[in-house]
Amino acid sequence: MMQEILAFTALAIAVGFIAKKYFWKKKKNSKNNCGSDTDCGCH
Repeated sequence: MMQEILAFTALAIAVGFIAKKYFWKKKKNSKNNCGSDTDCGCH
């Protein structure tokens, strides 16, 4: 029982990090306006 809880907790943390890595940046980058005259730090 305890082993299952630890395994599912580790899985949830890993999925959270992967989701944050791939999906959080996409949302954040869509707000940047890299095509205009303002410097967003993309280059």
